[in-house]
Amino acid sequence: MLDDYGEHLAALYVPEGTMDFESADFSGVTLAGLKNLRGRSFKNASLYWAPMAGGDFTGCNFEGADLRGANLNDAILRGANLRNANLGRNNLNGGTTLLGADLTDAILNGARFEGAAFDDRTKWPKGFYPEAEGLIRQDAS
Repeated sequence: MLDDYGEHLAALYVPEGTMDFESADFSGVTLAGLKNLRGRSFKNASLYWAPMAGGDFTGCNFEGADLRGANLNDAILRGANLRNANLGRNNLNGGTTLLGADLTDAILNGARFEGAAFDDRTKWPKGFYPEAEGLIRQDAS
């Protein structure tokens, strides 16, 4: 994300009551551990390589968002809309990481996951089979 002078932002302040980040470019912006983004809309936003580990994104709308290479380890995505989102391989052939993420009741229709990583702690919606969608299981080391 760039400021008015074309410089990369190091921090982002989210005012209470802000709802929409639709089509915003958050590529590489740290959203890790944020608890105040529940229910926000990131529809068609770019979150390419965004560090989002441990964040609470319950009920957020990521429809059509670019999440390639994002770190979503231990993120809470309960009930999030990931319809047509891209969580697949990034330009360096790495994938989004979902180790320990909670996607209970998330909407995953049309989402692309090929190359994304998950582990035994990752929670999925009922009837979702990660390996069938191209996700790669990582064993605990």
